[in-house]
Amino acid sequence: MTFAPLTARGLALAVLILLAACSSKQPAPEPIATVPTTPPQKAPPEVRAKLHTELAAGYYERGQMSVALEEVDQANKADVNYAPAYNVAGLVYAYLGDDRKAEQNFGQALQLTPNDSEIRHNWGWYLCTHGRERESLAQFDAAVRNPLYKTPEVALVNAGRCAHAIPDDAAAQDYFRRALAIQPGNPLASFGLAQLAYQAQRYDEARSWMRGVMTMTNPPPDALRLGECIERHLGDHQAELSYISQLKNRYPEAPETKAIATESCE
Repeated sequence: MTFAPLTARGLALAVLILLAACSSKQPAPEPIATVPTTPPQKAPPEVRAKLHTELAAGYYERGQMSVALEEVDQANKADVNYAPAYNVAGLVYAYLGDDRKAEQNFGQALQLTPNDSEIRHNWGWYLCTHGRERESLAQFDAAVRNPLYKTPEVALVNAGRCAHAIPDDAAAQDYFRRALAIQPGNPLASFGLAQLAYQAQRYDEARSWMRGVMTMTNPPPDALRLGECIERHLGDHQAELSYISQLKNRYPEAPETKAIATESCE
């Protein structure tokens, strides 16, 4: 069985994690942040642009894309040089599938603030999910080089996923290990390393990395399916059944659950 390291469905989720941190195409994301109140009209232009951008990000997270774009427009009217507004616009247009406008907005954001790691990350993830994985790695690397970047482990994990998609497994492993060095126990980095070990038939090592994955409150179905297949290869029937039970109970309609009866792990 081959486990895909990356799909376009992951774009919205990855960028939402990043926005929430300031800490896969799939249905509109659930709200994870309270939408800010409308900014006062007498506030300085940059303040109004910032608040409208936060509103846009909040609506984006709630899946209200048209309202998000209205707030981006208000941010641009307040301060045409406020780069984060173009960043959010890039995310929205990417989600809507308007690649031309997404690329225009990411480009404008980077022209205004070329050293902004969050924008570099989002642009890198866009490139990665649009078949330009090798180009994306340079963007992730640039994001991580900024010593002020608050969440370099996010960029490193996503760089690992994109390197895996090339495929460049040596680079992917390096990115995942660097993420773990910054944030020990990072379950997404552990999952990436478990995938790499499994595909190289290093099943004991894959099982070891899965321990980090299972620290997640709700491991995703692809992780549970990977765990099931690892244990099947190792011959641990009880452990295999445990993963199968979790898949059926947590994700009864997931493709990974349906694959239990119809697909082998080869």
